[in-house]
Amino acid sequence: MSPQRARLKSELPRRAVLSPYRRRGVEDVDVPDTAPAESAEGARGSEAGRASGTAERTMTSKRRLQRRVIPLQVLQQPLQASVRKVFDLRRFLIVIGLTVGVLFLPAPEGLTPEAQRAIALFVFTGALLALEPAPLPIAALMVPIGQVALEIDTVTGAFLPFGTPVLFLILGSLFLAEALSKHGLTRRMALQTIVWSRGSLPVLLFGIMAGAGLLSMWVLNTATAAVLIPVAITIAQRVQPQEKAPQVLQLLVLGIAYSTSIGGMGTIMGSGENAIASGQLARVSDFGFLDWLAYGLPTVLILVPLAWFLLTRVVRVTDARIDTLPALREIVKMGGLRGSEREIVLVLGVSILLWLTGSWIETSLGLPATLLSSVVVAIGAVAVLSIEEIIDWNDLKGVNWGVFLVIGAGLTLGDALDKSGASAWFAGQLAPFLTGMPYLLVLAILIFGGFMITQLMNNVAVGAIIAPVLITLGQATGIPPERLVIPAVMAVALAFVLPAGSARMTLVAVTGVVPRTVMVRAGLLVGLPCAVVILLFYYGLSLIGLI
Repeated sequence: MSPQRARLKSELPRRAVLSPYRRRGVEDVDVPDTAPAESAEGARGSEAGRASGTAERTMTSKRRLQRRVIPLQVLQQPLQASVRKVFDLRRFLIVIGLTVGVLFLPAPEGLTPEAQRAIALFVFTGALLALEPAPLPIAALMVPIGQVALEIDTVTGAFLPFGTPVLFLILGSLFLAEALSKHGLTRRMALQTIVWSRGSLPVLLFGIMAGAGLLSMWVLNTATAAVLIPVAITIAQRVQPQEKAPQVLQLLVLGIAYSTSIGGMGTIMGSGENAIASGQLARVSDFGFLDWLAYGLPTVLILVPLAWFLLTRVVRVTDARIDTLPALREIVKMGGLRGSEREIVLVLGVSILLWLTGSWIETSLGLPATLLSSVVVAIGAVAVLSIEEIIDWNDLKGVNWGVFLVIGAGLTLGDALDKSGASAWFAGQLAPFLTGMPYLLVLAILIFGGFMITQLMNNVAVGAIIAPVLITLGQATGIPPERLVIPAVMAVALAFVLPAGSARMTLVAVTGVVPRTVMVRAGLLVGLPCAVVILLFYYGLSLIGLI
């Protein structure tokens, strides 16, 4: 492993003010704040360690150390935080029971045996991802296995969607997030935001949310949240008066979770559900990176300020200011961008430029088709960073590969429903109810239905289930599929209420700084107005013919 590597743990303050958190009962914020060597000295009872004021930490009882959950242990594996750790046989038997029940139901008129087996696979997938009898990535791998077992496709066809280019675009995004975290660029961004805010908490929150939203457009939203939440813990140590620190920390952590979820709406690589939906849309139309950005970017620009405004009203913190002097001193000490930091910024900037203009450059210069496609650019950016020894394979091994498998499972399900004719049959049953229904009503059903479901079920899983059905439904009713899929997927991203809704909210929960009542109240009061805005925005686009 590269000696320069800086794990997320390094982004915590070296000295934490813990008393306010203990009084508020938020014990989990008490994170170890000494370097490994210092911790070892304390454990040996070093006189020098005790003399420097670390005695209280080093004398912590073994029992307390064993029972305390350190948030950073989960933050370092962000997507793993949202999945079940053990296999649950009872839940798996329920999944099997539901699947077998569908297989033995009398086939409705017009439904072929193969299509009925595909609907059984749909139920199998939905139950697996909702009940999570196994860790979510393992549950995702069961989907192509179920496809083969139900004789819908061969093993080659079942696993073919796992080679879809959009999956490698997501991997490239995860690798870029690892480079940003390793070289401390996210910490530098947070320090600059503190100084820019001049101690004003609302201004600081807006800066953090705007930066997080912008970053999560180009780096997977959960990875962005994972590298910024430790920075929020650092900022909370600089709150004056310190009695306000727990409330400030709640505000910052929720702001990061909400803004990264919203920012992820902006591009294909921003979230797993976007990747699934765009992959399904690409199968039925010429839908690419810029097409998604045309809808996603305006949505982000509207919702991030709205979420900031609502959050400051829901979680009120008065008479709290941020001490900017330590941040200013640290920025001066850090100096300008180092060589590796400049290279990362340059590579990311060039990548964004090519994502936006790649197809035009191909046409203008007569380059091979798709040479500058979004996935080639993303993987090429990672290759450049590797050649420059800014990241290495040990860094890349640290990313979460589970999201790759979950997105692949969603694409596999869509492929099976399409091949078997199950999507066409299902859409045919719903088409009579939707034909002639006002688009505003259809949109309201999709957006608020998706919003409610995603509070209880992982939003990537929800996207994997609804995207293929909505595409076929659009084809059957004469509604362009993107008019159904994109607004629904945007609403699915608003999983703000419960930890089960998204990996970002799971990260919020495991830090222990946001009480469940605050999480639910803030999630509803911020999420519902955002859903209404999505409804009005996409309905407005439909009226002027832009979707």
